[in-house]
Amino acid sequence: MDGEFYILNYIQDQLRTDFLDKLMPAISFLGKAGLIWIVIALLCLFFKRSRLLGRSLVFNLIFNLVASSLIIKPIVSRLRPCVLDSTVELLVKLPFDTSFPSGHTLFAFGAATIIFIYNKWLGTAAYIFGFLMAFSRLYLYVHFPTDVAFGAVFGVIFAVIAYKMEGMIFDRTKPLFVIRNRHKT
Repeated sequence: MDGEFYILNYIQDQLRTDFLDKLMPAISFLGKAGLIWIVIALLCLFFKRSRLLGRSLVFNLIFNLVASSLIIKPIVSRLRPCVLDSTVELLVKLPFDTSFPSGHTLFAFGAATIIFIYNKWLGTAAYIFGFLMAFSRLYLYVHFPTDVAFGAVFGVIFAVIAYKMEGMIFDRTKPLFVIRNRHKT
């Protein structure tokens, strides 16, 4: 754990700036409760071209929520670095749950993996955002590096599992529901 505190303290001592002190909480806020991924999934559901992606994102988000928040976090029950070292000034409110794995990172990498399956270019952009999300959790001193690393790995693995499970449950050639235009021209 000393090596992990070394990394976190290096970020605090060498990389903290006024600009990042404003940017990192904003990035982290977008990942709170999977907010940005929920919004993207819901938006995708409204357009025929992206409806299957939206369904896959929703399925993945639910799978990740159950796997991480209801199973892994309670079993591991790891304290956050900001709880173990309260000398660091937090830029965000102290999170209420445990530290391992980083849910923000897990949801970001899970969603990025699903998006990548459907669209390589957008998926790559989502992975870049996922890296920013992961870094924000370290910058904000609310996760250890291993929390973030395992969040990324679990996010990718769980997304692949969720995608395969969804394929077994639903026919991917047909969206779950169709929004029809009642006004024909």
